[in-house]
Amino acid sequence: MSRSGDRTSTFDPSHSDNLLHGLNLLWRKQLFCDVTLTAQGQQFHCHKAVLDKLLASPRAINNLVLQGCSSIGLRLVLEYLYTANVTLSLDTVEEVLSVSKILHIPQVTKLCVQFLNDQISVQNYKQVCKIAALHGLEETKKLANKYLVEDVLLLNFEEMRALLDSLPPPVESELALFQMSVLWLEHDRETRMQYAPDLMKRLRFALIPAPELVERVQSVDFMRTDPVCQKLLLDAMNYHLMPFRQHCRQSRASRIRSNKKMLLLVGGLPPGPDRLPSNLVQYYDDEKKTWKILTIMPYNSAHHCVVEVENFLFVLGGEDQWNPNGKHSTNFVSRYDPRFNSWIQLPPMQERRASFYACRLDKNLYVIGGRNETGYLSSVECYNLETNEWRYVSSLPQPLAAHAGAVHNGKIYISGGVHNGEYVPWLYCYDPVMDVWARKQDMNTKRAIHTLAVMNDRLYAIGGNHLKGFSHLDVMLVECYDPKGDQWNILQTPILEGRSGPGCAVLDDSIYLVGGYSWSMGAYKSSTICYSPEKGTWTELEGDVAEPLAGPACSTVILPACVPYNK
Repeated sequence: MSRSGDRTSTFDPSHSDNLLHGLNLLWRKQLFCDVTLTAQGQQFHCHKAVLDKLLASPRAINNLVLQGCSSIGLRLVLEYLYTANVTLSLDTVEEVLSVSKILHIPQVTKLCVQFLNDQISVQNYKQVCKIAALHGLEETKKLANKYLVEDVLLLNFEEMRALLDSLPPPVESELALFQMSVLWLEHDRETRMQYAPDLMKRLRFALIPAPELVERVQSVDFMRTDPVCQKLLLDAMNYHLMPFRQHCRQSRASRIRSNKKMLLLVGGLPPGPDRLPSNLVQYYDDEKKTWKILTIMPYNSAHHCVVEVENFLFVLGGEDQWNPNGKHSTNFVSRYDPRFNSWIQLPPMQERRASFYACRLDKNLYVIGGRNETGYLSSVECYNLETNEWRYVSSLPQPLAAHAGAVHNGKIYISGGVHNGEYVPWLYCYDPVMDVWARKQDMNTKRAIHTLAVMNDRLYAIGGNHLKGFSHLDVMLVECYDPKGDQWNILQTPILEGRSGPGCAVLDDSIYLVGGYSWSMGAYKSSTICYSPEKGTWTELEGDVAEPLAGPACSTVILPACVPYNK
């Protein structure tokens, strides 16, 4: 209570609690809700008044799709906003952290950190350490690592060697693994230092950035004095001195400590007349059953190509704005390194091109056909991965765009596409040794903006559309090509739904199609469908990409065990 003359101001501490309680009742009964948040396809109706500080322009927003958020995490965060309480467990805290960061709610992040710090024990420190590394929680990581270091110091030599060979690693970075090894050696220097060369051989020094090699690795005495350790350090430094050739110099010392490939989606065109292509790179977390943002490209792109080379991702061409005549086609070439979440620009293609095909064959990349402001292209360019140079090779027999391609048994196959405005069923085969193209058996169906995938010595033509009069029709038939017999067969199981211009990749024993456009539905797609040739069945994955997209590109790469890039 405060006085000012004859006036008295009295504070009621229960008022804010009562107000929050009232808002919570309205939310529970779903009354007067004026905004919808969506995560993993599940909608949550709530009040702009409660979200006012979270949204940049709350009055202008009625629906918001939260990419990278789980529905469980969003529900728990909304519970906090309406009750000031959040229910946490080691199974849900990571999902709550992700939502709190995306919605910029530092109070929830603080509560999660406090929960993790209080929960750390001998039984769970590895799990807590992984969560802390994923979300950049340095204090929590240090607390969890104390338990790890105490355990490690008690290991014998064979156990320590096995730890350094383990997949995934017990810590989030190669530098941390090196520092842990140094602590183990220093703990009983007189007895253990003889093992330094053997242990250092098990570390992957090329995974440590060059500045940290100089500041934190070279500064350790035995790394400068022991001949074996000296060479390991020198090899890593030389590797970093030649970034444009790293994809040609991969070895155990430079490969990510994992064997698990992940499905990636790159760029794509969202719906809307004035929308720019996406610049997002997303990956599918099959444990959480959701798509997450991995990183951002240096530019926006759709109708481009991606090629994986020794776990580097090459992004080539495409268009940075949509134009039916290829006016905004590009000749950009970039390379993404998932180990350091970094991009470098490579020499551009000699021609701008979008809606083309690109692939790797031996020590070269090939880009084939496409379109730009001059029209349809028949030209084929070859990029030497070692010399970093482009050159022309034999052109396609006919100009083509919106075709699909695949590599099988040392040859490149190109199917379908559009030739001077006409949809075609053609199949061409390129022999890089002879530098010649050969016409093969036509597909049973004309199609373009489709996909061609290789599995078990067969080529599968999936999706796309063709013209009937002036109408676009989805191609629902799936065709399978036998290169030995030069024969196409129509499979009994059609595609689940029309898909033109989806991203396509093969992972394990299945073919994945992400996004695309359905002419029958008149809609861009955000879902992922999966075909198993062995079973002859289609399934749909849980979780949608950030927004519906056509003309994205897909690939598979191995990512680090901890992927804190999108924080």
